[in-house]
Amino acid sequence: MKPQTFWQRLARAARDRSFIIGATLVVFFLLTAILGPEAAPYNPYLRDRVQTIDGELQRAPIPPGSLYPLGTDDQGRDMLSMLLHGARQTLVIAFVAMTVRLLLGLLLGTLAGWWPGSLFDRIVTGLIEFLAAIPGLILAILLVLAVGIKRGQISFIVALSLVGWGEVTQTVRGYVLTIRNKLYILAARALGLGSAQILSRHVLPNLLSTLLALAALEMGGVLLLLGELGFVHVFVGGGGIYTDDAVQMGHTVHYFDVPDWGAMLGTSWRYFRSLPWLPMAPALAFFVTVLGFNLFGYGLQRFIEKGRFHPSGWSLIRFFAVIALLLFGARTLLASTGIEAQYTDLARQFDVQRAWNDISYLTRPELEGRPTGPGPGFQAAGYIAYQFEQAGLTTLTNGTYYQSHDAVCGRVTLEPSLELLGQDGAARLRLDQGISFDPQRHFQAEGIREGKLVILGNPRSRTAISEIAVLLDDDGRHYQTVSANATLLRLTPDHDLARNDIAPTFDGIFGGLSFGSDYDNFSLAHLLIGETAARQLLAEAGLDLDELREALEAGERIDLETDIPVRVEVGLEYEELPGANVIGYFPGADRATEGDRIVVAAGYTGPSPKDGAIYPGADDNASGVAVMLEIARLWRDLGFEPKRTVVFAAFDERGGNYFVNHSPFSITPSDTWTTVFIQGVGAGEPRLARQEIGSGLALAFDQSARRFGAHTEELAEWHFFFTSEYGSGYVTSDESYSGLAVTRPGDDLSGRPGDSLEHLDPALLAEAGQAVAHYLMVLSSR
Repeated sequence: MKPQTFWQRLARAARDRSFIIGATLVVFFLLTAILGPEAAPYNPYLRDRVQTIDGELQRAPIPPGSLYPLGTDDQGRDMLSMLLHGARQTLVIAFVAMTVRLLLGLLLGTLAGWWPGSLFDRIVTGLIEFLAAIPGLILAILLVLAVGIKRGQISFIVALSLVGWGEVTQTVRGYVLTIRNKLYILAARALGLGSAQILSRHVLPNLLSTLLALAALEMGGVLLLLGELGFVHVFVGGGGIYTDDAVQMGHTVHYFDVPDWGAMLGTSWRYFRSLPWLPMAPALAFFVTVLGFNLFGYGLQRFIEKGRFHPSGWSLIRFFAVIALLLFGARTLLASTGIEAQYTDLARQFDVQRAWNDISYLTRPELEGRPTGPGPGFQAAGYIAYQFEQAGLTTLTNGTYYQSHDAVCGRVTLEPSLELLGQDGAARLRLDQGISFDPQRHFQAEGIREGKLVILGNPRSRTAISEIAVLLDDDGRHYQTVSANATLLRLTPDHDLARNDIAPTFDGIFGGLSFGSDYDNFSLAHLLIGETAARQLLAEAGLDLDELREALEAGERIDLETDIPVRVEVGLEYEELPGANVIGYFPGADRATEGDRIVVAAGYTGPSPKDGAIYPGADDNASGVAVMLEIARLWRDLGFEPKRTVVFAAFDERGGNYFVNHSPFSITPSDTWTTVFIQGVGAGEPRLARQEIGSGLALAFDQSARRFGAHTEELAEWHFFFTSEYGSGYVTSDESYSGLAVTRPGDDLSGRPGDSLEHLDPALLAEAGQAVAHYLMVLSSR
């Protein structure tokens, strides 16, 4: 008989109507999974429960009409859009789970069938029998919860893969038991081929035809199980809960936020009497899809049994290459389908021009850099509060966006300098660049201080300082003073020296005493001295810094009084002013996360003008405020509803510390606060830097940044407003807080008089705004 070509065999297969119908449906749903989300008319991730249609106010669910061909669900989301997006989510999850089932069943079934009665065979058979005693739905629920329902797609893939592999294993095992004693297998053994060679060359290729038909049938089974999970409200990502008082006071609704057919059916089937069109779409989608795969599977099985298709001619390398390619394609589709991918398109709508306008206003000359207190500072606060109102943020319990408090602000009256004096009292070495204020240590003192140089290190107890001392340790908490002329110079690397034109931030607890009380310790001048300057001073005394450090490491106590006279000039004063934080929030839509809040924060004030020079702070903090304001406006425009409460806060001098200690919200001990602090993102290097307190925040931000082509790096140091740099000191960290600081390194003008609007880069501002907007959307939806 003349062998038939592939096309002749295909023409004969076309006579099998069920096979053709099934193949057509499979191809149709495959195209829907690939192209469906792009064809969706609306975004299925945005909820709008009350809408105005043709001048009439309508509450979801909205029946089918010209605007919504299939209507909306009870969250106001377009059913057609969810159906198209859900096709990719549902079918790709089912395909990956089916593929894992087949590969697992192929491996275990082949090994168990090739060595029947072995210990491995008995273990596999016993495990299959044990799992068969557990209902598949219950086992799937347990696996989803064990992996973590909040992990999204991966938990469902794992659960659906590990439920049902036993049937595949039994099928493969039975087939291997049948062919292991075939003549061609015995002949291969007689030729001296080992088990691995026989399995790879003769057994596994002959299993491919069975696996192909089984794959289509398993797809139907996985889809049914996915639908059953939706019926019991086990959704991808876990969904959320909100209170719908319009239905009944205190009535709670469990909703899904990631569209898939199972979730759509599970939340709508109760309407099948009153609103039959609501569950009809997902029900028909499941029915037609499962029918299509079953028809295709049975038709393919008949096609193979009649000898019209011989996949056994394929090599294993080709087979596994196709599987790997399909899984890679499925992974790509899933990555473009999840909630993070949808938020990418939304975050791209970040309007950099509106953010630019915010910076333009905040850097006006008449605002004088926005110093804390009445006048320019309050004017800036009023602008931010107005923008909060326009964005629709909820006010505080006092009916405003202001949290008033007393702020203590510092002013530099004399930049620090260090002089080495001769015997005649004249300066013979002046170090202006070698010392600086310590940004974490405040004090109040002004004038000239002279004394003998003292070298200190490794204190055993609290030590009195009456001279000018160089502290070789990093920790100055064991030192106290009884002399008004004492000065402490803490050794630090040259690159850690701070600025001398900005006063250290006042901390009313650290430093020993609160503002307005006894000033003995408050008058101790805390300064930093760089290594280069320290080496010069020590060399004058015949000392070597490296030798002193070796002595410190050996645990020796160092208390050396030298005869070297030195002079320190410094001027720093503080004053108490009325301050105001500007705070508004979007309430969380999910009752299950009521105590989990996100704080989007930025500082909005700057230093007072000095010697006629204004510090505009365009990048230093106005860029952070602008990004925060535009994110709030973007969410208003999109109608975005976060699952967790998101607080937008613009802090003034020490306003963050006051916010932590005097929360304007009703809180409980179990509440958590995740802060995202934005500062200096409009100029500098083409990469973002971030620092985290907590775990997982930086990784999630990096993933968001990569979606917009932004590179990230670890930030060396950041002082968060809710914790102390000095861990066991006088300020303790609040364990309910975690945080992420986002900035952009490399802007030499940041915080200086040249930090004006003109030196900002709109592209860098837009990149940071999009990355932070996406990150906050993802964070607030988890």
